Amino acid sequence: MITVEEHGQRVTLRLPKQFNFKIQREFQECYRQRPPGRAYEIDFRPVSDMDSSALGMLLLLRSHCGGDKADIRLIHCSPGIKSLLESVKFDALFSIE
Repeated sequence: MITVEEHGQRVTLRLPKQFNFKIQREFQECYRQRPPGRAYEIDFRPVSDMDSSALGMLLLLRSHCGGDKADIRLIHCSPGIKSLLESVKFDALFSIE
């Protein structure tokens, strides 16, 4: 289950342990019901595993938020998750912390 917190124009999505296809619909509902101008923090703290559909979900969120104008931070990434994201060049698309 994804936990959502809103702080002004910033929305924080706290992901579950498994970031995969099973939560695709829930992930999309978290941002589709909000206007595109919002800034997002995606909290990876509990994530121990993610699949290729998770990468697609992040790209769809980026598109919803304006592509190159999107303000999306991927926070609390474990070294393994950060390495995976960097290996697919997501560090050029998102701020990864």
